[in-house]
Amino acid sequence: MDTGGEWALASRWGTAADIVRLVFSLFFHDLPEWVRYPLLAFVCAVVVHLGLGWLRERFGGPADEDEVVHESEADVR
Repeated sequence: MDTGGEWALASRWGTAADIVRLVFSLFFHDLPEWVRYPLLAFVCAVVVHLGLGWLRERFGGPADEDEVVHESEADVR
């Protein structure tokens, strides 16, 4: 791809994917299997936990007591 001598920047997601791939290959290349697999399971569990938390917030999970609005309460000014 010829950019006419100017810099061509990768997208934010492309750069993030490259960094994750680099860290993954450097980190997991020399680790023994007894360390690699539990660590991979832990990372996957954290990703699932964060994903489920985001889904609960996004699609209306149970609200906290502070966020509940009672319609029967009158506004006091």
